[in-house]
Amino acid sequence: MNQQHITLHDYGGKVETDCNSFIEGLIELLDELGDFGLSRIHKMVFSANPNIKVKSLPQTDINHFMLTWYVALGELMFFSMKNETEINAIINKFYQELELSAVERNATPFLIEAKITIPKIIARDMDFVNQGVVNRPTSNREQDEPRNSGLGPELARVIIDTSIGTNPLVSPIYEKVVEMFETEFNNAYGHCSLACSTFTIIK
Repeated sequence: MNQQHITLHDYGGKVETDCNSFIEGLIELLDELGDFGLSRIHKMVFSANPNIKVKSLPQTDINHFMLTWYVALGELMFFSMKNETEINAIINKFYQELELSAVERNATPFLIEAKITIPKIIARDMDFVNQGVVNRPTSNREQDEPRNSGLGPELARVIIDTSIGTNPLVSPIYEKVVEMFETEFNNAYGHCSLACSTFTIIK
């Protein structure tokens, strides 16, 4: 019988990295996931409005979407990383980068408000704080009831409401956009959680 050599891989190991590299990678991941979410919204909105000449969402709406997206997912990650010894440095570096982005987007007051509002929303959700539950599927829902409940759907709706939600192109399909975006937000949370759990942050 031929002897076979089998290499076993440990996929549960930790990766050590410094704070700056971690934040750079996290923001790149958030950028990619946010761009994908925006592309889904864009396709839905303009498929529902095929006869209009405008073919892009207003830049202000996009700026507000991305900044709220960063803050919401960033704060969720920081909550799960609260036992990291360098957590304060991580948070400070993250918001330093967001402040630069907000200046470029001419949206500094908006970022300041998001930094105040979103942590409060997270802190009051006891399912998340006590059990880590971000999303609960709603069984046997009626026609006009939400598909999901919990912190994830609430934050998804906040992101939409503070960015594109009042756009007249979105209003007729608002609930469909929110329902689709709930899934995108939950998926992004899952990807970010897995990525962040891989790292141990060192100075």
